[in-house]
Amino acid sequence: MAVFAGMVRGFSGFGAAMMMTPVFSAIHGPAVGVVLCLLLEIAVALPLLPGVVRLVDWRRIGLLLVAAAVGVPVGNIVLTLTEPEVMRWAISAVVLSAVALLASGWRFTGTPRTTTTLTAGVSSGFLNGLAGMAGPPIAFYYLAGDETVTRVRANLTTYFVFVDLVAVAAFFSRGLVQTDTLVLALFLAPAVMAGGVLGGKLFPLATDTFYRRLALVLLVGVAIGALIL
Repeated sequence: MAVFAGMVRGFSGFGAAMMMTPVFSAIHGPAVGVVLCLLLEIAVALPLLPGVVRLVDWRRIGLLLVAAAVGVPVGNIVLTLTEPEVMRWAISAVVLSAVALLASGWRFTGTPRTTTTLTAGVSSGFLNGLAGMAGPPIAFYYLAGDETVTRVRANLTTYFVFVDLVAVAAFFSRGLVQTDTLVLALFLAPAVMAGGVLGGKLFPLATDTFYRRLALVLLVGVAIGALIL
């Protein structure tokens, strides 16, 4: 599982959490599973970053991260006030709507406005605080643009590293990261990193169309997972 999830992340720039979190949470419990997934998400990106940082739009990444930090506490508040069943259906509906829009061929042209970027970041943070799902809004934000898939992958890879670091820091501050979890992460890190490197080597072989279709499949998986978990 770790190797395959690493391949998906190395190839697409996202998607590993969607695959690992349900499995690890079922085996070790949610408290350990989520933290373990975050640690492995950071590990898999380490060998990928040197090859993508030169393609990253740092101003947009910065805006997205600032906005995401605002959205996280809002998502937590909503989580405490809303029935989980309602939120699962709502998240699934939002993600599937985004998939349908992307599948229709809709794109926005040119550089996104600052308000659009901030909205994507807040939405990502909101879903992260609500359900630990920061990915769908950011994936939609980049896939709906007119950038090459090489730049899309570079920005996704970089964004999720910083988001995961913030989340891990929050878990550490609350004393929720146990020694056993760190040991397990170190044990699995070589496998997920090897998968990431392999996925990164496969990426240049893919066409723009294949990459975007795979991204849509991953987003559908997120929508289905929101209903199952």
